[in-house]
Amino acid sequence: MFSLKSGLRVGLDIGSHAIKLVVAEKGSHGRLKLQKALTRDIYTGQEKYDPDGPKKVTVVPLLLEMFQEVGVRPRRLAHLATCVGGLNQAAKEIRTVQMSDEEMNSSILQEARKHVPLDGSESVVDYQIIGEDPKEADKVRVLVAATTKRIFEAHLDMLREAELKPHLVDLEPLAAVNSYLGHNELPDDGVVVFLNIGARRTNLTLLGRKDMFFSRDLPIGGYAFTEEIMKKLGVKFEEAEEIKKTQGVGAKTMKVESAAGPDSFALAEKSAMERLGDEINRSLRYYVKETGQSFFTHIEVVGGMAESREMIDFLTQKFSIDVRPFDPFAYVEGSQDVRHRSQFAAAVGLATRAQSL
Repeated sequence: MFSLKSGLRVGLDIGSHAIKLVVAEKGSHGRLKLQKALTRDIYTGQEKYDPDGPKKVTVVPLLLEMFQEVGVRPRRLAHLATCVGGLNQAAKEIRTVQMSDEEMNSSILQEARKHVPLDGSESVVDYQIIGEDPKEADKVRVLVAATTKRIFEAHLDMLREAELKPHLVDLEPLAAVNSYLGHNELPDDGVVVFLNIGARRTNLTLLGRKDMFFSRDLPIGGYAFTEEIMKKLGVKFEEAEEIKKTQGVGAKTMKVESAAGPDSFALAEKSAMERLGDEINRSLRYYVKETGQSFFTHIEVVGGMAESREMIDFLTQKFSIDVRPFDPFAYVEGSQDVRHRSQFAAAVGLATRAQSL
């Protein structure tokens, strides 16, 4: 077992399909030195996939198993960072006049309520001033992060069951982006497209040094591709997942026919890949309309499907832009043996944040 004063930095990402855990120490030149990186699928064949997210009774035993494997006693962790995912969250840049902390807190809370879907509970809000507004001298740029109290408390309750006490809770899209920002400079001209393909949805974030931060959840994720295979081939979830991992998603050939009568033409629906491309395009066009910025330097892809050659090729062709699978371990010492690296973006980002705890 690691001792209480071992200086471990731990990033824990409990996703809708898998749990990712990164345990590290401070390395050289401000980098992390990896001790262990683990991932566990939440649904292994015995449990039915729940599109609304995994339940505590399923997640807690996996957490205990993972921490036992890495040799860490949960209650002794001094530097643990986790993240909240799901529908009821939002990250948005606003521009406001300079004001006192008290006035800023009140103003930000009112703004956040406009962007977080209500679930009957109060909002949990945090913000960070990210610089002066380059267009208006008397204003500042503020990044607002918000979720609902119900989602936040449910996350903490799940961790308490595993004797885990986080010292930092982030939003999952921001945690993933932090794994990129920690060691990459943003362009002076144009914005980077950061695409985080999760199980239930895809988060698109636009990042630029001078341009507006923008984040939006797209309603298509890895499960849509699995569901497409299930429907096309008539197989169960676990078999479709295996086909997706070993044979690919069949972006060019997978067509799902709509229900039609014997005397009707069968109309081919758009594939999940095409629908995702349309959603990305719609968001980019909205950004151009709102900001006037149309220079997208390249696309960084993370998540379970970042390793899909079909996905990278499809996006490259559709947007005529350089598309790269992002490696969050590129600046982490001792990580050369980690597989499926792009899935760990949020966990690495959280471990990086935990360095400051």
